[in-house]
Amino acid sequence: MQKFIRLSFIALVLIVGVSAANSQEERYKYVIEESFYVVKPENTEKFVQVYREKLFPFWSEMQKRGIIVGEYKLYSQRLHTLDPHWTYKTVVVFPNYAALDKWLELRDEVYDRLFPGEGGYKAPRKEIDAITVSHWDEFIREIPLQK
Repeated sequence: MQKFIRLSFIALVLIVGVSAANSQEERYKYVIEESFYVVKPENTEKFVQVYREKLFPFWSEMQKRGIIVGEYKLYSQRLHTLDPHWTYKTVVVFPNYAALDKWLELRDEVYDRLFPGEGGYKAPRKEIDAITVSHWDEFIREIPLQK
């Protein structure tokens, strides 16, 4: 009987812990993707050109469809410290993970509609990859500071 009570108590603690974790996760409203690129100086203008002409219109369409929140943004460092760990960073904000999945599902269809005959979303990505030394993505979440 005592073993049953202990197991019941452990199960209750686990259920309460999972419920608290789920309600905690609901506080994180957005999924933020930051993509970092290291680009050689001779390729920086080409990089910005591809983003302006091929990827910004694509992400603007995703915004119109409600797949992302706010504008798609491209950043560069104003001042480089010891090493420029990255040359450019893009930021896109998804309202939730379901929107991220929807983006993956729609990206070729949307890109083909905007740029017919260019090979889908992978075409500008290949162009970017060809002039990029390294690239990585980080999915981050904002942690609210007020309860």
